[in-house]
Amino acid sequence: MSDTIKVRKNLRFSTIEGTFWAVMYGAGETYLSALAVSLGFSGFQISFLSSFPQFVGSCFQLLTATIKNYFKSIRRFAVIMAFIQSIMWLFLIITSIYMPYYSIILIWACLYFSIDAIIGPAWTAWMGYFVPRRLRARYFGKRNRIIGFVSFISTFIAGVILNLFNDNIIYGFAIIFLAASFGRFFSALYLNKKYDFRDNEESNLFQYINSFKKILNKKRAINYIIFNAYINFSIMFFGPLFSIYILRSMELNMIVYTINMTLWQVSNFTSSNYFGKLCEKFGDFKVLRMTTYIIIVLPFLWIMTYYLDKSYQPISTYFLSIIAGFCFSGFTLSSFNLLYEISDKKDVIHFSSIMNFVRGIAILLGGLSAGLIVESNYINQLATSLSLIPIHISMGISMILRLFSIPILNKIKLK
Repeated sequence: MSDTIKVRKNLRFSTIEGTFWAVMYGAGETYLSALAVSLGFSGFQISFLSSFPQFVGSCFQLLTATIKNYFKSIRRFAVIMAFIQSIMWLFLIITSIYMPYYSIILIWACLYFSIDAIIGPAWTAWMGYFVPRRLRARYFGKRNRIIGFVSFISTFIAGVILNLFNDNIIYGFAIIFLAASFGRFFSALYLNKKYDFRDNEESNLFQYINSFKKILNKKRAINYIIFNAYINFSIMFFGPLFSIYILRSMELNMIVYTINMTLWQVSNFTSSNYFGKLCEKFGDFKVLRMTTYIIIVLPFLWIMTYYLDKSYQPISTYFLSIIAGFCFSGFTLSSFNLLYEISDKKDVIHFSSIMNFVRGIAILLGGLSAGLIVESNYINQLATSLSLIPIHISMGISMILRLFSIPILNKIKLK
């Protein structure tokens, strides 16, 4: 079979696989924070739950290439990890109903995101081998649009189910997490249909150290890693607290929360193809810079929404979710494409692993800082004196930190 046919089949199977993954994401991962809110966890606990498991995952991600070598192929490695993820959603259902303890759910999250993290670099390298450079921006733009649509449908239906089970919401979570499990199961099946490739990469800790030394000698690469970590650090001052902000601070209901999540998804996937064309026309860096500017002002707009009349708050949150979904679509696509541009093709696994490890540290620090802010008595007193709430202080810090990402971002342009 010719390489062209193999590439076409791989791209088609990758899109189908992605749609089933989107079911898991929309009905599962999207509602993990809502589960934490429903179980009565504190702001600090939710921030820690949103950041620490990702940090643990980023640590394990450094072992991706080494673990992959034991499986002798990227396909076998990715498929087995995906099947394990599918089974883990069943464990979360049992835990949520019979053992809804914070420590157990935290352990589950650490295991889940560790598996998710070690799949990432291998999958990225796999796609890099099969997606021609000339098609990359447009293909991922179209793929993201399809995946986003399925994710939107999954998120919306899951929210409706939770609303129907409002009096006994834990069983609503059980239903949507079961759907997430099936989504990941079929995703694994289609991963297994893709053509494999074998590389001669023998990876261990010393190779990661050597890769890191090579990155240090490339200013653009190190600036990319610093920017990626720093912007995620600043976003974590509000991101993990969004569910608390909507459901507790603004006292809006689950259906409003669901509509916000689905509008974010709709805006995200419908604009993906548009940003794919923009990346082709103007370049990934210009799109990344444009969307970063929008991301900077978002926390301020969310703060202003809190002070609107109660009857106008829902529609205002919908409008902001649309804007956020739009700009994060371009931000994600352009930054993902830049990864292939900045790193050598043979070093994609190492580069993305190291980048995600540094980002994991930043996410942990950001999440912990946000949690400490909203739980701090001093911050509570300060917020009260300013006619604010503690989350507003955290959001204000997030906006200021995002602003200082611009000088770092501009350094990425240098080749």
